[in-house]
Amino acid sequence: MLKLSPLNDEHVARGARMIDFGGWSLPVQYATSIIEEHLNTRENAGLFDISHMGEFMISGPDALIFLQHACVNDVALMKPGMAQYSTLCRDEGGVVDDVFYYQYAPDTFKMIVNASNKDKDLAWLTAISRRFEHVTIVDQSSQRSRVSLQGPKAQDILQRVVPVELDTIKRFQFTETTLKNAIPAFVARTGYTGEDGFEISFDASMASKAWNVLLDAGKDFHLLPVGLGARDTLRLEACYSLYGNEISESITPVEAGIEFIIKQSKQADYIGKRALLDQLRHGTRRKIAALKAIDKGIMRHGLEILDEAGVKTIGIITSGTYSPTLKESIALGLVDVDHNVLDGTVAVKVRDKLVKARIVPRPFYPYHPRR
Repeated sequence: MLKLSPLNDEHVARGARMIDFGGWSLPVQYATSIIEEHLNTRENAGLFDISHMGEFMISGPDALIFLQHACVNDVALMKPGMAQYSTLCRDEGGVVDDVFYYQYAPDTFKMIVNASNKDKDLAWLTAISRRFEHVTIVDQSSQRSRVSLQGPKAQDILQRVVPVELDTIKRFQFTETTLKNAIPAFVARTGYTGEDGFEISFDASMASKAWNVLLDAGKDFHLLPVGLGARDTLRLEACYSLYGNEISESITPVEAGIEFIIKQSKQADYIGKRALLDQLRHGTRRKIAALKAIDKGIMRHGLEILDEAGVKTIGIITSGTYSPTLKESIALGLVDVDHNVLDGTVAVKVRDKLVKARIVPRPFYPYHPRR
């Protein structure tokens, strides 16, 4: 049986088309189209249900050194009120999951993990925590509900229903506040779209109330609920990695092009450190590349990438779509480094024809701060 979001009834009432997403029944789109939801998020704002994501509270005197050992990024750089993106890696550099965590205090953190990896992550983190005497991990996933409010008008909308001055919350920062109608809420200036926005969590019992408070506040700003379809096209334009596509147990952060999380100045030993630093120094056989189609044809996940002559296989498409913003076919793909050259041309096998594509700088759509 599929798991249901606390907002399931809200989605059904709005005519959402529900799909099985990693064992969850979630909206892929509403009565509108994916393209309309996508463009409205770019131009106005979109509200996403992300209640399927996992949520752990990690606390105790050893919480910081535990996370320093478990996470690739340098947790010691954080201060209370800050958020940080990282990966959890195996010894050989493969990615267990990519995560966001938020520091409440030096000994208290919230970690958000991918829904499909929640049980794996919890088991992995729990096993590592046994090496530390004073750290506790509590799975709060089922007690909490989460939404993401994204787009250039996101702050204007949220400001209508919270007392805190949102200009004081910078990117990758968070606070705890209260939404209109006495709904305690966690508010972080983070997101997965390439737009300014906020990720908001609250008690699951308050989910419908909070959802409608936000939608009502957004009526004057053309706010729309947005499904998984547009969430994926938005993140792909921004070149954000999707677990299982651009990063996985067999694709390292270096291969995925997210080396920024690997701080060579980090003194603490962490799982995967030796392998990742070695890849930084000596390179890898393959790396993620951004592709724009030259010929007509939509590049999709799993398609073969060949050299310009269409003879030799040099990679595979990890994510691909028609970009509603750019109005062209875009993709990310793992490409052999010998052929992974900016402005270079490759061929992608789309059904029975070869579609020429150019390797371009990432991202397709740069992050847009509040405007």
